[in-house]
Amino acid sequence: MNNTAKLGLKRLRAGLAVDELALLVVQEATATPLREVASPRWIASQIATALEAATAPSATEWLSHRIDAERGRWSDDERKLSSMMPEEVDEPLRQLLLRNWSANEQLTHRLVDQPAIRDLLRHILTDGINRFRKRITNVDDKLGGLGRRAASRGKGLLGGFGRVSGMAEDIMGAVREEVGHGMDGRVGDFVRGALSEQVRSVARYLADPEHAESFANLRVSILDVLLDTPISELVGEADKLGPKEILELVRGAVSAAIQTNDFVDRTETRVAALMDEVGDGTLGAWLEEVGLLDVWTETTAQVVADRLHAVVKTPAFEDWWTALHAPE
Repeated sequence: MNNTAKLGLKRLRAGLAVDELALLVVQEATATPLREVASPRWIASQIATALEAATAPSATEWLSHRIDAERGRWSDDERKLSSMMPEEVDEPLRQLLLRNWSANEQLTHRLVDQPAIRDLLRHILTDGINRFRKRITNVDDKLGGLGRRAASRGKGLLGGFGRVSGMAEDIMGAVREEVGHGMDGRVGDFVRGALSEQVRSVARYLADPEHAESFANLRVSILDVLLDTPISELVGEADKLGPKEILELVRGAVSAAIQTNDFVDRTETRVAALMDEVGDGTLGAWLEEVGLLDVWTETTAQVVADRLHAVVKTPAFEDWWTALHAPE
């Protein structure tokens, strides 16, 4: 290796030149139109490769072990979830949840007009009517026994005629029995008839813009409840979902999708369409628009520089550098 090559290698390993080179790489990449950074075909192929790797048995096994490890790690943690929430995320999240929003009433009706919702409303209506029925049939007891009072008065006023007192109790008993039988046949009919209108009423209420603020506050209240819940309790609830079964379902779906013969072709078409929409736009222009260009450039250049620093210190790089400066 000649002196010039030795000096160049020394400067590279000193660090400053590598930092400058990394910055040049990042600046050039962010200033290049996205459509020129990589072809749609290459991006589609990389997506397919990444998905194949993610759904391989070894990856699935690793994720399964991670689920077990994380469950063991958090299942005894009695800290509140709020202790994990970064302060800089809390306020923006609340502002997002507080945004007033109401869905279209017809869409809302189609969403809520489902068997589970109908079963819930049927239970609420039936339970409410039966409770009211119970109150009516027990009214004699709640009022101190109208039949017994009448019987007692009959004895006092009519000199103890037993038939009068018995008649009062029989009348009240008959009333209770008739009310019960009458409602037995009508509760089911009433609930069936009212159910459709109740579903539409729920949809109408949910979609009413006048209630948007109330539901926005509800979303924040739900967040507060979750944040005030111990992590161990949330882990227990998550376990009920069967995370490993969900993982297997997702793996199977993704694996089936990428095994189709035209997956790469279809993905390429979609990527190309997206790039056509972007046109000559660059990553740098978008980052500047959202106010993140300087931060992204600095942090990304540091990542690139760290790798380059490691590379220039290897014997393989020195061999390459020596060959590059060898006389022809």
